[in-house]
Amino acid sequence: MKKFILFSLFSILLITAVGSLKSQASSTKSGNEISNQNSFFDKAYQQGRAKGIINDSNMTYDEFISLCKNSVFPAYLQASQTDSTLTFEKYIADDHYEVPEQQPGDTPTTGSANDNTNPMLRTAAHSGYSMKAGDILICYGTNSMGRFVGHAAIASSSNYIMEMPGISYGKAAHTSKATFFKRNSGNGKYVAVYRINSHPNYADSASTYAYNHMFKNTNPKYGINTHVWQKSPSYCSKYVYLAYAWGATKKAIIYYDNNIIPPHTLTYYFNPNSGWKPSYIHKITSY
Repeated sequence: MKKFILFSLFSILLITAVGSLKSQASSTKSGNEISNQNSFFDKAYQQGRAKGIINDSNMTYDEFISLCKNSVFPAYLQASQTDSTLTFEKYIADDHYEVPEQQPGDTPTTGSANDNTNPMLRTAAHSGYSMKAGDILICYGTNSMGRFVGHAAIASSSNYIMEMPGISYGKAAHTSKATFFKRNSGNGKYVAVYRINSHPNYADSASTYAYNHMFKNTNPKYGINTHVWQKSPSYCSKYVYLAYAWGATKKAIIYYDNNIIPPHTLTYYFNPNSGWKPSYIHKITSY
């Protein structure tokens, strides 16, 4: 009996010691990376340019460094706590170097979300955004998912947006356009707006479904897991994915059973066939 007790105590001490060493190693890794973060950012920028993902028209060096510092690196540090093999180089490469997906023929305008009432002036100045139901909004420079950088939402009308703001809010929200864009644009933050031009009726159906069945009647709690087809818990980008799958048609999306759908790669989960691929139409930098 004494031997068993001693063995049990030894096992507990050993497990505790190993856990402590892992924690110390993780802390040391994080500390080293924090002190060298600028060199990591510079290296990532050069790699993104070498791959042809970053170019002069979609990202300046200062914009890239700002995004890394304010949203990407903090999310990476959280992710590396659960994956000691993860490197910043891989993390940002998987996030497409913070460059929104752009299809051939996409010509996104850059401007404000604050609509100008004169359509001619708005077109000439590229300074307004007339939001439509079903528009997919992907945020850069913000983070609602902890270890996954970014945020995503779906427009429910010209003035309101359906979103899952994060764990602190705990559920889906029906947010005004002004509130959403003031929170997610400016000071280096921006919103990439995508629209499924070929199927406007389906886009409207997706937003209507989200409002009626994922907010008004059944509001999912916030949580991140790999169960894609479980309505609750849910998170920002999964919420948009399910709105289109259930509210429009499953033809709109690429089917996954067990997966996590990060905000910045959400558009990659849409079916490129039959016009379902969202077009990148606006880069909203302020309200």
